[in-house]
Amino acid sequence: MPKEKILELLLNEYRIIKADPMDDNDKKEILKIEMKRLNEMVPLINKGLEETLEEDEVIVLIKDKRDIIVPVEEQIPTLTLMSENGTLIGEEIYDPEELEELQNDPTVYFMSENFATYPNLSTPGEKQFFVVNQLRGELECEKEIENLVSSMSIAVPSTEADHYIKDIYGMDFEDRIITILLGYTI
Repeated sequence: MPKEKILELLLNEYRIIKADPMDDNDKKEILKIEMKRLNEMVPLINKGLEETLEEDEVIVLIKDKRDIIVPVEEQIPTLTLMSENGTLIGEEIYDPEELEELQNDPTVYFMSENFATYPNLSTPGEKQFFVVNQLRGELECEKEIENLVSSMSIAVPSTEADHYIKDIYGMDFEDRIITILLGYTI
């Protein structure tokens, strides 16, 4: 019963184009694709996706993001840069006051407009890796789903895994359509 209710909540949400349960073969393929990211120069660990795939059930969501403009201060950080000893050496910053403060700090280097790195916290020669955490605030029905389950996780796949999913559904890669995976355990 909760499974049908969750799918109903998702499909009734504005901008959700598809909401389909994911089968085990696709879960394995996506995990394989994500594991390849560990071999990059600066490895990427999609922790949020790993946690999502560990849930008992996973639903693939395809969401239309055209014409949606989220104010910067409302964006939720999901990406960090960590050292192998667990030190935070980079992060997304969306709070305007914190951003302004860091932009005036000579020890902080910006990789992009909202991604600050802290070179003085990294140790030369120590491995670094990006970590993508769970996503929150992307679905209007998150609270309702949380009330139906014992645990829930939401994540976005990497570009290659996103393309794999869009291929399954015959979706265009260039459209403003995003892929979200929602995992839950009753």
